[in-house]
Amino acid sequence: MNLVLFDDAINHVCRISRITDNPCGHALLVGVGGSGKQSLARLASFINTLDLLQILVNQSYGMDALKLDLQEFYKKAVIKPGTGQAFLMTDGQIANEKFLVYINDMLSSGVIPDLFSREEYDGLLGGVRNAAKASGYADDRDGHFAFFIDKFRRNLHYILCHSPVGDDFRIRGRKFPALISCTVVDEFMAWPRDALDGVARRFLIDLVTGGNFQDEDTLGVVAANMAEVHLSIEGANKRYLELERRNNYCTPKSFLELISFYMKMLTSKQADVLQNCERLEKGLAIMEQVQSKVEGLKEDLKITMVQVEEKKAATAVLIEQVTKASAVAAEEKAAADIEAEKTNKLASDAAALQKEADGELSEAMPAMEAAAEAVNCLDKMSIGELKGFGKPPPECVDVCACAAFLLKNEKKRMEWKAAQKMMANPAAFIDEVKAFNANEIPENTLKECDALIALPFFNYDTMKSKSTAAANLANWAINCVKYHKIYVKVAPLMAKVEEATRTKNEAEASLAIVLAKVAAIEEECAKLDKKLNGAVAEKERVEAQAASCLEKLGLAERLVNGLADEYKRWTKTVAELKDLTQKLIGNSLLASAFVGYISPFSMTFRLGLWKEQWTADIKERGIPITDGIDPLKVLATDADMAGWQNEGLPSDRISLENAAVVTSCSRWPLMIDPQLQGVKWIKQRLGEDLTILQFTMNNWLKKVIACIQMGNQLLIEAVGQEIDAILEPVLSRAVIKRGRTAMIIKIGGEEIDYDPKFQLYMQCKLPNPHYRPEIAAQCTIINFIVTPEGLEDQILAMVVNVEKPELEQKKQELVRQQNDFMVTLSQLEAALLSQLSEADPATILDNIPLIEGLEKTKATSKEIGEQVKAAQITEVEINTSRELYRPVAAEGSMLFFLIIQLCFIEHMYQYSLDSFVNFLYKAIDRTETTEDLEERTKRLIVMIRMTIFRWVNRGLFERHKLILCALLTFKLLQKGALSEEFNPAHFNFLLRAPMAVGAENPLAEWLPSKNWNLVLKLSDLEEFDNFSSNMEKDAPTRFKEWFNEVAPEDVKLPLDWKRLDSQPFQKLLVLRALRPDRCCSAMADWIRVALPNGRDYMDCDGSLSFAAILENSFEDSTTTTPIFFILSPGADPVKEVEAMGRRLIQLQLGTNYWNVAMGQGQDVIAMAKLDMGHREGHWVMLQNIHLMPGWCKELEKKLDVFAAENSHVNFRLFLSADPSKGIPIGILERSIKLTNEPPQGMLANLRRSFALFSKEDFEDRDAKVKSILFAMCHFHALMLERKKFGPMGYNMMYPFSAGDLRDSAQVLYNYLEGSSAVKIPWDDLRYLFGDIMYGGHIVDDWDRRMSQKYLLYFLRDELLDEIDMIPYAEGKLSWPSPQPAGHEKYLEHIETMPAESPLFFGMHPNAEINFRTTQCNQVFEMLTSLSGGGGGGGEGDEGDAMSPMAVAQMVCDDVLEEVGEKRFPTDDVGRGMSEEEKGPYQFVFLQECEYMNGLLYEMVKGLSELRLGFKGELTMSEVMEDMAQCLYSEKLPVWWVKLGFASTRPLRSWRISLQERYQQLDDWINDPLNIPKVVDISKLFNPQSFLTAIKQLCCQNQGLELDRLQVFTEVTKKEPKQIESISKDGAFVCGMYLEGARWDMAQNSLEDSKPKEMFTAMPVVLCKAGMVSDKVDKNSFVCPVYCVPTRRPYFVFPAQLRTKAPPEKWVLAGVAMILDVGL
Repeated sequence: MNLVLFDDAINHVCRISRITDNPCGHALLVGVGGSGKQSLARLASFINTLDLLQILVNQSYGMDALKLDLQEFYKKAVIKPGTGQAFLMTDGQIANEKFLVYINDMLSSGVIPDLFSREEYDGLLGGVRNAAKASGYADDRDGHFAFFIDKFRRNLHYILCHSPVGDDFRIRGRKFPALISCTVVDEFMAWPRDALDGVARRFLIDLVTGGNFQDEDTLGVVAANMAEVHLSIEGANKRYLELERRNNYCTPKSFLELISFYMKMLTSKQADVLQNCERLEKGLAIMEQVQSKVEGLKEDLKITMVQVEEKKAATAVLIEQVTKASAVAAEEKAAADIEAEKTNKLASDAAALQKEADGELSEAMPAMEAAAEAVNCLDKMSIGELKGFGKPPPECVDVCACAAFLLKNEKKRMEWKAAQKMMANPAAFIDEVKAFNANEIPENTLKECDALIALPFFNYDTMKSKSTAAANLANWAINCVKYHKIYVKVAPLMAKVEEATRTKNEAEASLAIVLAKVAAIEEECAKLDKKLNGAVAEKERVEAQAASCLEKLGLAERLVNGLADEYKRWTKTVAELKDLTQKLIGNSLLASAFVGYISPFSMTFRLGLWKEQWTADIKERGIPITDGIDPLKVLATDADMAGWQNEGLPSDRISLENAAVVTSCSRWPLMIDPQLQGVKWIKQRLGEDLTILQFTMNNWLKKVIACIQMGNQLLIEAVGQEIDAILEPVLSRAVIKRGRTAMIIKIGGEEIDYDPKFQLYMQCKLPNPHYRPEIAAQCTIINFIVTPEGLEDQILAMVVNVEKPELEQKKQELVRQQNDFMVTLSQLEAALLSQLSEADPATILDNIPLIEGLEKTKATSKEIGEQVKAAQITEVEINTSRELYRPVAAEGSMLFFLIIQLCFIEHMYQYSLDSFVNFLYKAIDRTETTEDLEERTKRLIVMIRMTIFRWVNRGLFERHKLILCALLTFKLLQKGALSEEFNPAHFNFLLRAPMAVGAENPLAEWLPSKNWNLVLKLSDLEEFDNFSSNMEKDAPTRFKEWFNEVAPEDVKLPLDWKRLDSQPFQKLLVLRALRPDRCCSAMADWIRVALPNGRDYMDCDGSLSFAAILENSFEDSTTTTPIFFILSPGADPVKEVEAMGRRLIQLQLGTNYWNVAMGQGQDVIAMAKLDMGHREGHWVMLQNIHLMPGWCKELEKKLDVFAAENSHVNFRLFLSADPSKGIPIGILERSIKLTNEPPQGMLANLRRSFALFSKEDFEDRDAKVKSILFAMCHFHALMLERKKFGPMGYNMMYPFSAGDLRDSAQVLYNYLEGSSAVKIPWDDLRYLFGDIMYGGHIVDDWDRRMSQKYLLYFLRDELLDEIDMIPYAEGKLSWPSPQPAGHEKYLEHIETMPAESPLFFGMHPNAEINFRTTQCNQVFEMLTSLSGGGGGGGEGDEGDAMSPMAVAQMVCDDVLEEVGEKRFPTDDVGRGMSEEEKGPYQFVFLQECEYMNGLLYEMVKGLSELRLGFKGELTMSEVMEDMAQCLYSEKLPVWWVKLGFASTRPLRSWRISLQERYQQLDDWINDPLNIPKVVDISKLFNPQSFLTAIKQLCCQNQGLELDRLQVFTEVTKKEPKQIESISKDGAFVCGMYLEGARWDMAQNSLEDSKPKEMFTAMPVVLCKAGMVSDKVDKNSFVCPVYCVPTRRPYFVFPAQLRTKAPPEKWVLAGVAMILDVGL
């Protein structure tokens, strides 16, 4: 290991060594990945001579594998070798949390249950028996086992390296306490500056020795800058998280990578510069040498030309001599030719005769050869045998006679005796036969022989049987005669041949004489020719020398003149390169930091880091650096960038930076690429050489291994936030060298060959992944998220491609051509320099191809330069035309970046770039055409804006639609696209609502202090500097009147501020400060006016039914684009889908439509139906997929497969789910999302409700049905919209839906149209609608009462004439019901609805203050978060703020101090009273004291434990952590809520309430026999028990049955202090607050609330018991009483309050009494 042991590292090594040197010493090393934990642990283990043990995690590694490894570890630690062992483990190896169960047992006791079987233990214990006895352990199984465990614990030392990032460390430490209690924690902090500096110096020293640095001073400043860069990232990471909510980590490993990369880059760059400089200098030297040779070449040329003339004259004389000699030779040659012709004729004649003779003779030759062969067959023996015949056969005698004729020329036939004599000497006889001349046979001999030969036996075959010699002699004789006969014919011809041959030979002799004479003459001529050729050659050589000199001169001049520009430029470049050699120190330093750290950040952060911080620090430290250097230019040339763009990379700056990092980084690039821009570039760049896989694929690991072994390029797509642990060695490049060249890497415990050419790319589609520091250290994380500028250029290309395809094609071709030009020019320049520098100076002028190549290169370069200029002119013209569409592209880019922010509000709001582009094209297609380009552009912007808005808006919940509208409007305001001018200060105030701190409120009588503090901050704005003084001094009353208006946004402000009506955005600021409850309504009104066609956006789809929206969205769906229903309570889109299917495809369940409700076991069915639908073109509906989040990943994978295979054209997929983070982003991005919530607002809800009924159906109905149907639509809208009032609207939330209204309408049709009754059965209808249709949802009786009162108001005879649709408004607001008319008239009437107000619901205007204020806060909080940065607040230094744990500790101490000693002696008090004295009230108060004691005990117990946890004396448990978090965030811990009283107060207020409750009980316990005169029942844990005690006393006193009694209330006109004694027939109580109305003490009845008065305190109320009565008092309102403002389930009892108005009014107003309002 190459370690730098700075102080911190040495301390850690010493610490780990000390820990593991102790028996049972275990270390927990806590620090981010890459901080050196493992390296130092290995070193410490080596120092302590501990063997290192590790587990190898692979895909199949589980509990069984860990168990096997632990068994081996136990054996090594105890049995063999039985020495010290260090078990090193990292948190990345904890593939299963159950691993830590074994580890926890191992650390705490050393005993892991079931690790070994009993038999295995017996074997192990037998092996240690002797050692155990020797150590003094008992010689039994228990003793041996104890020795075994003790030795294991002494010898094995567990070292766990864990990262503190995230919750894993905290949770594991809590769940497995031995990880903390049985280990010693060694915390690895971030490396300090001196450590960073020291490490950098240690590694960079090689650059000093290598000559890259001039001296060690340069080394020092470079190391210091590296440390500064590393530390600057820590601060940048924090700001990045705050502003953009993105996590990034910087580890020491990143710093080491920076050093390594810098050393490589600097060395490489300086070597390149040196090489280029040498090449340029060599080229310049050659050019200078050529230039100096030009004059010398000219002088040489003059001398050479004189020599040429001399040689020409001498050569002419020789030519004349040669010409004469050649003439004589020609004459002699002609005579010789005639003789030769004659001789040749004679030779040819002789040859012809010879040929003829040879032909004739050829016939005789076979006979002669046969005769010779026969002679050859004779031998002495056969002749001797023949000669020896005493009485020879006659035939033999004849044969011998014939031979005698031929040999002896006998005249007559020879006798046998003579024949024997002739053959007396066989050898001589044979020689005589051989020597016989067959050419000369006398005529008479020939006749004698013919006569004998003619005899029949005279042949070889016959004679052979008589005598072999005789047979051969016969054969010889026959052939000799035959030959002679032929030869006689040929002999004359042979004589002629001989004569001809003689004549030919004489002619040839004469010809030889002539030829000899010619040869002598020709030899003389040849000598003259040779002399002439030498002279000519000399002349030509001199001429060639002159021509060469002339050519060299021309070439030299061409070379010098042609490269004159290069000479100047190269001379300058050489000087620059020499200067650059040193400046590369700074340039490479900046570029290395850029590659190592910059890529995870967005553009703003990148510029801030490298341009403002790093460059400035380099310059301050005096490090040589080029002025204005751009790290991108250091990493890549213009040609490189042009090539990337040709490969499909977007041309924006950040994409080019990312590409430079990808191609330069030494760590594997991990691209955060949700829009797939980077991965498309990589695929196009590498083409078929790239292997692509995903972790979801089968056998993906085998493919990875194959790529590593083959040295292929690998792209892993769709990487999640965690990368499989088995790839850890690959990510960390844990390559091992074997031998000189072999390299291996261990994956999953297996060694595989590693090819250095292997390259890994990874891509993550998540928009904001959170990677662990370990991954950040191993990979170069590159933020490839599309930028607004880059997307704008892309959209411009898309728009122009559709609008002006030929223009865009020309533009793309031009860009490609220019990029090619740039690449070619770069290559030509390099080729020119290379050729010139590599040339030999001595021979360069002889190297014509080189010079011609240089000229060609120069000409091509010049030609391309001209083309580039022409292309640039053309580009300007094209860009001018394209720029006309720039506003459209800017709009599209703005919209995309607006909608992708929505996922921060709700996970379900995910939108991909591909989907966005799809709808962009749809918008372009739908835009009305026009020839006017400017008008066309405007129409495109309008249509794109609305199309994208509608697409997104349909998938948003109602509470988020205003946010989308506001975001869009604010973006346009910032761009200057609206009529109002954008003011950043105003905008910031509207979003953040900052408040002044510590100011006194002079208007506290009517204005809350919070609002006054907002007003003071508003006055800090330039345009509002007098606003606070106007309110306070000039017109406080008029401002109060405005403040109390129901709808102040519609009322002019006092004084000159009424001018804000013409500046509505500025009026929003006033509302934000004074009336935040009206701010959202005012903002919605402002959007309707300020945004072009704003009403269409605010009321988008408001008049469409969900069925119409679904059908409209279905048109945009495809086989690869599912429709995703985001569910809300009561929403069920199945009916609408099926109804649409029946209209479009004759849908039939089980035939072409499949509906699967997801749940356990349904995943297999769903997959089968998907496959069937994909193949056969069916519709598939998968409901509630959120119930199976794990399976959703498989669904995403399946949809990817379908997209690749191309589904049946009719296939459609419908999905539904509740909002859930378990839904994969990939599914959400590709889907068209729809919600089916009721719209916000009465008008929108009434439009949607009425749209449920088609015009044709409505027109066919009776007039009274129309009136009732309209009333039911209004009622439905009321029931839906009333939810927004929270507990005042409903005690519970109910899933009312359009189906309820549709079913009610159907019941209405059936009930009325089939009835002949004249009178409408209102009671029946009210029962059907109120108790069955809508009442079927309602659980709470008070909510049911409210529903019935609405129906009682609307469903009555007056409805058929005219009725005010706003109940009990008492003239404040009116909207009459419409007269029965046509469908259009009803629609028109709906549009006349007044501005929405709580009066529509029968409620007081105050009712909306709470929910609208909450809505305002939520909306602006979301808008603030989406616009970047946290919310505003008071002033102060955040640096002085306490940490959450410090705040929690302070609150813990405060609460303990408050409640530590408080207890009630209930047992003593109970014993102090007799049974007679213990009445119902005493029991109630004793019970309350018990409740209080239980709560206080739990508080003290929990807080005491927490205090010990803060001190470190107790391990923090999950309960303790939760309690600390609650204390910090001002919430109540869980057990306090369970044991405490009902309350909605924050912790601080709850503590005050607790003290007040304790005080009331303490007052009573001092006098337990008497109850207080007035009991504050809001201070009781169980107020119902006190009311029950009242009824019990009544039972005791009057002898009545308890279950027939109820509590009656009588409101007094007294305050608690005015009560002098307890009540005799009940009890006086207080602590009640009226909500929704107020109590008029003068009138002693209910009245409407005062403006802004949410709660009014009730005077003392007398509660007494009485018999239950069915009698209804029309002047009494039965008012429910609840413990807290949330009402249900904290109902106490029904109280009776006097009223002059109808009780129904207060029912609809949601009036109730609350005990603890939190004031």
